[in-house]
Amino acid sequence: MRSNNDDSNHGTQAVAVDSTSRIAAMVLFGLGCMDLFRGLAHTFMIHWANDTFAHLDLSVNGGDQLMLLGAFGISNWLTGMLFILIALKAKPLASATLSIILIAYGVGVLGLKFAGVSPQADFYGRFIMFGYFAVCFMGIVWQQLANKRQRQRAARSST
Repeated sequence: MRSNNDDSNHGTQAVAVDSTSRIAAMVLFGLGCMDLFRGLAHTFMIHWANDTFAHLDLSVNGGDQLMLLGAFGISNWLTGMLFILIALKAKPLASATLSIILIAYGVGVLGLKFAGVSPQADFYGRFIMFGYFAVCFMGIVWQQLANKRQRQRAARSST
């Protein structure tokens, strides 16, 4: 049987977990919204996305190229929804999720280099991807600085 003291400790732990993940969760929520937009652009607005960002030459295998762009959009819908879900319902996973995004981007870039793939089109979407990468990195750094400040405050208040 729990005492009231146990309940108050549990409440304190929940607040501490929430505050150490809040920034990462906000960043992840923003990235989730961005991914939902990217999903929309790569699926329902695929011709606009190509004309505005990708500039793919659709005269050769245009349907296949658009299908690949659309498949990327489907994964954007998935990641967008998952990122928002994590940000709202599983905040303690937000920092790890941002780290996983950076790792996935790194593995992807290495894989493309290994395969000898380089863009032939303007591919302006890469600048959005660079910004996405930078936001993940900055979100992790910002969260870690906030966690450090919180630990320092807790150490001062316990002495």
